[in-house]
Amino acid sequence: MGLRGLLTGARAKQGRGNKQDAVLDPFEGIEDAVPPPEAPHYQPGTWPIDRLDVLEALWGRGNLIPGSHDFVAGLMNVCALSSAKTMLDLGAGLGGASRAMVKKFGVWLVGLDREDILASEANRRSLSRNMDKKAVFFACDPETLRLKPSAYDAILCRQVLSTVQDKENLFNQLAEALKPSAHLVIYDFVQGAAKGHAEVLKTLWATEIPKMQLQRPQQIANALKERNFLIHVAEDATAAYREMALGAWIAYCDALKPGTMKGLAAEVVLEECRRWVNRVAALDCGAVKVYRFHATNSSEKKKGSVATLSDWKY
Repeated sequence: MGLRGLLTGARAKQGRGNKQDAVLDPFEGIEDAVPPPEAPHYQPGTWPIDRLDVLEALWGRGNLIPGSHDFVAGLMNVCALSSAKTMLDLGAGLGGASRAMVKKFGVWLVGLDREDILASEANRRSLSRNMDKKAVFFACDPETLRLKPSAYDAILCRQVLSTVQDKENLFNQLAEALKPSAHLVIYDFVQGAAKGHAEVLKTLWATEIPKMQLQRPQQIANALKERNFLIHVAEDATAAYREMALGAWIAYCDALKPGTMKGLAAEVVLEECRRWVNRVAALDCGAVKVYRFHATNSSEKKKGSVATLSDWKY
């Protein structure tokens, strides 16, 4: 089933289906609007301005993944953030949600992303809003992450853990960077029932950049417990995530005028469509799930993996 079918079903479920849906097809002509062979083409996984424009139109200003600013603030409500607190946003992207949290809670925030172009643009936008002192962004490789010890009152790790191979280092760094009794929120894809879904997963891996490297929810919980975290919430958020994502696609397509998509942007839309068709298929069959974890660090700091001050960066 393509995105057209998914959105038609989602519209009907939400009571928004009508006879015009089949006529006013927002994808009409997109396949014919891609650049000619001699023109520049979109390379999946790269970040041309066309991709930023498409994703922000889809997910909201400053956002590159599902989740409005209010949604992300809701995730962090449990952390008692204030102007006296510090926070790390791992997977900050363009920093839209990060700046919204600074505005809402007054927190001092550091945002990290694996892409230099995204961190640079996030800093430019912070500067343009006079928030460059309170919302600062850096590019870093999450595989070799080194965080300041006992630096943060809260950490949000959103759709990053699922892409990291060296999860041991990441978990160690998260534990090390939190102050005693500080908060960790993880919101990410996890492994579901892989048996019988090999083809669905194979198709999914083909469009995921960076590739998903999933753990089962229990593996994540065990990793947190081994590092003296107290887990308060470990819940399946798949249904809400699916609804949130498809709702954004419906709104995007409702606003898209047929035949107006051109050039590189058309290629970006088609690639994002393919990715989300594959993601929803994996979510629907249970091969992949989305989980939310909320945990607090031990009240006593243990000796961790960061041995000297020269080891840490952020």
